[in-house]
Amino acid sequence: MDLPLLLAAVERGDDDAALELLYDATADDLAGDDAVALLAAAARAGRERVVDHLVVWDVDVTRPWDGGVDPVTWAAENGRYWVLRALLSRSRDPLSSDSPHRRALRTAQEALASGVGAGSEPSPAHRAVLTDLEAELGVHRSPDELMARALVHADPDHDDWFASVFHLGRRTSRETFDWALEAARDTSNLDRRRFGLDTMESLAIAFSVEVEQEHDAELPFAREAEDFLRPLLDSEQDPRTLDIVIAAFNSYSSVDMVPAILAHADHADPRVRRTVSAMLHTNPNTAKHEEALAALTRLADDSTPTIRTNALSGLATSALDTPELRAVFAAHLADPFFDARLEAAAGLALRDDERGLTALNEIRSGIKNTNSPGWGRLCDIHHLLRVRAEAAGQDGGERTLLVTGPGICRATATGHTAEGTGGHLHRDGRTPGRIRCTPEG
Repeated sequence: MDLPLLLAAVERGDDDAALELLYDATADDLAGDDAVALLAAAARAGRERVVDHLVVWDVDVTRPWDGGVDPVTWAAENGRYWVLRALLSRSRDPLSSDSPHRRALRTAQEALASGVGAGSEPSPAHRAVLTDLEAELGVHRSPDELMARALVHADPDHDDWFASVFHLGRRTSRETFDWALEAARDTSNLDRRRFGLDTMESLAIAFSVEVEQEHDAELPFAREAEDFLRPLLDSEQDPRTLDIVIAAFNSYSSVDMVPAILAHADHADPRVRRTVSAMLHTNPNTAKHEEALAALTRLADDSTPTIRTNALSGLATSALDTPELRAVFAAHLADPFFDARLEAAAGLALRDDERGLTALNEIRSGIKNTNSPGWGRLCDIHHLLRVRAEAAGQDGGERTLLVTGPGICRATATGHTAEGTGGHLHRDGRTPGRIRCTPEG
């Protein structure tokens, strides 16, 4: 394990490079002093993916850092919500009297009372820490209390907000839905309204988990939610709130919701466009609407990289094939954003355009191992190529798509294999099907 290179990657905030380097770390490496030093550096730098990876691979979270610093105490005191979640994830008995959870809870309470980190950026998430740990220890605050914690910063991107919404979303009851709906109807308080809407969406996600075993089952309270949310798609003027409305409506909608959100595909706010692009990208009804494919074509040239990627991915897997669309893909083979470049190459390759196959081979040459950016998506693309080749009745030798190598998928006309180990999908990973490839054997 090359600690200097790893520390340099952490310092510059390059999680992808750090994870690639960690691919070759042995069990002895991860049990040693260097791994503990790396864990401390990643935690202090806020590199949550690296922290999570190290914890998953059994780096000792109980060993003190330099100066005798206890990792759990440090994370709780500084309000490092996601770092603390990772550190505590291996604790087996949170309810014991001397558990790290109880120690972290006391530390966070004291830090919040004394104002540790007040005024710093990013602001510490002590309230999120309290919400998580209390729930783990069987203390469940009322919806009003959890909302009050979220509204201290009143930022939907803050961890205090996330933790409150997440834990309310797990309470899949009529009472919680009614509370969220009432808050969402409060036109006198924008922050309260946003929080209510966000909680409604969180509940929809939890409801969908509960009913996923029932074919075509309708989510609880879906009709009430749709009746409330649908008019807001036309009337909501606040972009941040509209973004939440679109996401919530998509979660509850039992009908084709594509026409309802198309009006916002060209919204001035990138948050709204990003959400619309994500909905169109994943919705199976998108291909039925020419206007939706036209919107994705426009969004493929958006100035925001993630919006371009969503749009290109949605177009890549559509049945549409025109010279104009191929020109869009070809223009993005040199996109500065890697994910957009990969989707553009996929779009051409899936249309048997040699430019796409060549670009995928070039991308492959930069893949070092299964921790490399793009590895999982390449597996998906190869699988799609194989399925389409089989559907077209093609057989025979291996496609000239990717040569094999450590941890690299290979597509053939008769099978789909991947060599190496599967990738680990972190909480902020965005690659669908990250570990969908199966090892040979």
